[in-house]
Amino acid sequence: MGSSNRKGRDIDAALRKKGFRCEMDGKHIWYNFTGIPKTGIKVMMSHGMRGETIGVDLIFRMSRQLHLSKEQFLELIDCTLDADGYRAIIERLGDTQ
Repeated sequence: MGSSNRKGRDIDAALRKKGFRCEMDGKHIWYNFTGIPKTGIKVMMSHGMRGETIGVDLIFRMSRQLHLSKEQFLELIDCTLDADGYRAIIERLGDTQ
């Protein structure tokens, strides 16, 4: 996909497929990464955003929450970066901090 925009429902589906556990409160959906214990990695999306197109600004903020570049986040959503690849990125970050 050439554009940086993605549909909220596509982001939701991709995160769930990659092992993110979904928790909802009154306004937000929290996606917690369960692929590595005790990382505390999570990303948030408003309930209403699932039916919307997510623009580049929010995509950038979500990518930062997941410790990814915008390009890596788009790969995660487009399924060219799988759960194992994401886990490897996070583990490498943990080794350098």
